[in-house]
Amino acid sequence: MPHPDLTVCLPTAPPQLNIELLPSFAPRPKATHVVFDFDGTLSWIRHGWPEMMQTVMGPRFPLQPNETTEDIRAHLFNEMYRFNGQPTPLFMTEMARQISDRGGTANPDELLTAFITPLDEMANERHRQLRTGETPPDELIVHGGRAFLEHLHTRGLKTLILSGNPHTQISEEAELLDLIRYCNGRVQGHVHAENFSKQTVLEEWMAEDGFTGEHLIMFGDGAAEIKATRNLGGLSIGVCSDEAVNGSGVVDQSKRDILLPAGADAIIADYRDPELLTQTVLGQ
Repeated sequence: MPHPDLTVCLPTAPPQLNIELLPSFAPRPKATHVVFDFDGTLSWIRHGWPEMMQTVMGPRFPLQPNETTEDIRAHLFNEMYRFNGQPTPLFMTEMARQISDRGGTANPDELLTAFITPLDEMANERHRQLRTGETPPDELIVHGGRAFLEHLHTRGLKTLILSGNPHTQISEEAELLDLIRYCNGRVQGHVHAENFSKQTVLEEWMAEDGFTGEHLIMFGDGAAEIKATRNLGGLSIGVCSDEAVNGSGVVDQSKRDILLPAGADAIIADYRDPELLTQTVLGQ
């Protein structure tokens, strides 16, 4: 649980909302650019992926002496969230290595297919529901996300999306969720997974727009974007969104356990009080 000295319970927010401010947190009144990871940070289209990954990986991990399936489950959650924000093929290469080290056999390409095939089937059904109007876009946006983007825009900040998933996928799903219009064309995923780096993309954007770390705020649920932002001197907000119930206000502790050592300056579950969250990160 968050240490009480590091948790700010906002007085005008619902009682279940905690914004955990770490000692490194400092508002960014000069912020000009706010970058968001996509899946789990803004998009809920692919929610449920951790359990799907468990289904694929769990049975492939040979048990070691005195090890239980629950031990494997806990290990896999830690590894999934440690790699969260990086291209999935890199994670599959690591999983194949670990399985091999335990005496098993696994092929990264086979692991990727076993995971991506059912995940895409699930996502494609949600795409259909969005296209037909059966599901309103905001039901598949992390709670309060659109309102938060609009609050940032009213203050003149530029908002961008940076994901470790395939660029075509991110562009399509951001369009389906009607999020493209907030980003002025700055929606970026990986084209070649093997040489993709969120820090490199951020550095390119900083050079193009002429801003520095003091002007950068990042929201993400993966260690990759948190570390990159910390390296560049920006403010990083860990989004520990609930993968089961959108808008529950519950912090996913498995994500939190990874994002804190990665260097997150604050932790949130979602964007349920967008105006107050905007004021907090900007120091207004």
